[in-house]
Amino acid sequence: MTIHLLKPALRANDVYEFANRQRQWHMEYKGRLAYPVWTSRKPAREGELLKGGSVFWIVKKQIQCRQTILAIEPYQEKDDEKPSYLIMCDTQLVRTEMHKKKPFQGWRYLESSVAPADVAEIHIGDEPPPPEMEKALREAGLL
Repeated sequence: MTIHLLKPALRANDVYEFANRQRQWHMEYKGRLAYPVWTSRKPAREGELLKGGSVFWIVKKQIQCRQTILAIEPYQEKDDEKPSYLIMCDTQLVRTEMHKKKPFQGWRYLESSVAPADVAEIHIGDEPPPPEMEKALREAGLL
């Protein structure tokens, strides 16, 4: 069974800004670009996450996009430091249907049965539509 993670995208005003900000942190992982998500605790349900799970991002109190999880790697800068973990994600952000979520710290599990459906891919460098068009697209359920 597949499970996902739910995580706030801190200080992001919209998914376009979030996508462009992530670009600074892309790194090479096993011959491909990946986006590392740092966490101080290892997910206990790692096996389920690695069966096609994603990190669903909360932007402005709404789930708005996701990234596929590639791997979970231990990370330790110093020998005497407690180990932490990098959740290695695909760099491609996928816009999802928007669902309201209350703020929290860290991450939470998200069952596949309640995960929002995909809408479209977000490409780095994409610009948000003009405000009046964005409002119309949201009202039509397209954003």
